[in-house]
Amino acid sequence: MQKDKAIGFGVVGCGGAGHAAIRSACASALLDVVAIGDLIEERRNRVGREEGIPRLYGPYQDLLADKGVEAVLLAVNPPARYSMVLDAIAAGKHVLVQKPHATQADHILTFKEAAERAGVMLQFCYFMRHDPGNRRTRTALSRGRIGEPYHARIFLKYNHRAPLDSPEGWTHVYGQKGGALGQHASHELDLAWWWMGCPDPRWAFAAKHVVEAIYDGPEGPAEDYFSGLAGFDGGKTIQIDCSRWVHCDTPTVVEVYGSEGAYSHGQLWQTEEGVFTARQIEDESDVPHSEPPEEGLPFYHEVEHFARAIAGRVAPDVNADDAYRFMQLLDAMYESARTGEKVYID
Repeated sequence: MQKDKAIGFGVVGCGGAGHAAIRSACASALLDVVAIGDLIEERRNRVGREEGIPRLYGPYQDLLADKGVEAVLLAVNPPARYSMVLDAIAAGKHVLVQKPHATQADHILTFKEAAERAGVMLQFCYFMRHDPGNRRTRTALSRGRIGEPYHARIFLKYNHRAPLDSPEGWTHVYGQKGGALGQHASHELDLAWWWMGCPDPRWAFAAKHVVEAIYDGPEGPAEDYFSGLAGFDGGKTIQIDCSRWVHCDTPTVVEVYGSEGAYSHGQLWQTEEGVFTARQIEDESDVPHSEPPEEGLPFYHEVEHFARAIAGRVAPDVNADDAYRFMQLLDAMYESARTGEKVYID
């Protein structure tokens, strides 16, 4: 059987996430990274040289004009990304949108409508969904291995605070989804929500703490610690505590509780005569995947899924509907933490 031609792939943004995505895409037989773009010349040239990329661009518009680029990943910050997504769609490119997907939920609907009119594939990033182990967990929970999921608990710390004058300076601005929740713990929040079946969000109540403010502009500084409780259809809830300060080696926790058991740390916990017993997950992933050729390719399965979605072999994941509902949840949590009031989601 003749193999499909690899998709001509371009990446805008050569920072940490962008470079990791470039390396991951270069390792996949489904994608051919033909171009990258970044306004910082030194960074663009260094990544292009290290990964052997043939065409390097400064302004992203130049990359979009490259006829060899069929699909793009926009690995840039949310405030700058809005017009880039629309321009890429207008140029007829399939688009993979880095997280946080936007600064507000309504932007996702605009992206979706534009992509549908243009007839291009639109997928949103949350790479943890694509890990084969996480997909097996999703399959197991969707088959009722712990009964009906009703609550998830998340706790994590991630120590990263970029300089204000760096390309990551936006992470210090409250409301731009760059603090402890949006930039870091939103991965685990999306994962738990996805494992629970993506129920519609209904309300959020949250609190934030700023330990050491770096930004002092009109929007206020982003959170260093965030606590929240969110409610969903069917009375389901998710509790989250996250910090971008690491003071001890407490492990990350993502647990899901169900009517007949629980999931924690890669195992299903089920009751037998009132006693919980750990069992390994034996369910298979719900989508095909290949093995990365080497370690250190965090976005390999995600960009591979994007290529398969373009080819019509799988549905895009995260799709626009999931991205919109999840962004509604983030918006509500940030608004609740800002006002101190419970926020209801329409």
